[in-house]
Amino acid sequence: MPSKKTKTRAYHLLVLIFLCSFFLPLTEAAEVATVHGAVYDWETFKLLENTIVEVNSTPPQSQVAKYGLYSFDLPMGIYILKASYYEKGELVSYREETLNITDEGDYLLDMLLLPAYPESNLNDSDLPEIPALVEEENLLQDNNSSKSTIFLIVAGSLLIAGAIVFLVLKKKQSSQNAYLETSLYEAEYSGSENTTDDGVSLPQDLQQVVALIKANGGRITQRDLRSKLSYSEAKVSLMVSDLENRGIIEKFKKGRGNVIVLKQEDHQNI
Repeated sequence: MPSKKTKTRAYHLLVLIFLCSFFLPLTEAAEVATVHGAVYDWETFKLLENTIVEVNSTPPQSQVAKYGLYSFDLPMGIYILKASYYEKGELVSYREETLNITDEGDYLLDMLLLPAYPESNLNDSDLPEIPALVEEENLLQDNNSSKSTIFLIVAGSLLIAGAIVFLVLKKKQSSQNAYLETSLYEAEYSGSENTTDDGVSLPQDLQQVVALIKANGGRITQRDLRSKLSYSEAKVSLMVSDLENRGIIEKFKKGRGNVIVLKQEDHQNI
């Protein structure tokens, strides 16, 4: 017969096991984050349906983004997301992104797929011959004058200093021009809005911007929009911010530029 002390220890052990089995899943669930986003075509900025999205989790996960949308539940860590789009069994476009999950919550990661080019099958014999490089010692032998070396150093320093001064002055001038354009923009738009047939009150140049976005399928990069307008980059940026504040467009950061999307309700009414 087990002693009373042994029975007490066994009872405490069972209680500890029960508590661990109850709270451990809750702890693990609290450290899981949701990663989701959309997959776009690089040329049309439209959703790519039936794209295969993979992540190197443990175990690895993959899914077919049927409507161009994907979602994964991942614990904290560093992951590589890969998106591949195939046509007739051939890889057409591809994108790979690195994601660092440091906390629980939602992580939004949209991917713009780029064209996938086949690897080159060139042999070593097909590569052009590389001409022999001139040795640095031969170049140094042609310049034996210490005075010439000092002159080159001084001249190079002066050129670098001049370039720095030029860039500072240019940046200052750009800031002044941007401030001036901002003031002119605000003065021009104060009380100068026109009402369209659909009851939307917009200045004429903002209507032109909305028309260009609409003509491009409701989505355009800010760089392409700037190339289609006769205004400066600063004014285009102000007009985009104005439309965003009015709730007519949405602006998404992508790489070094922005993608401008016309909201669905405004897309239909303007």
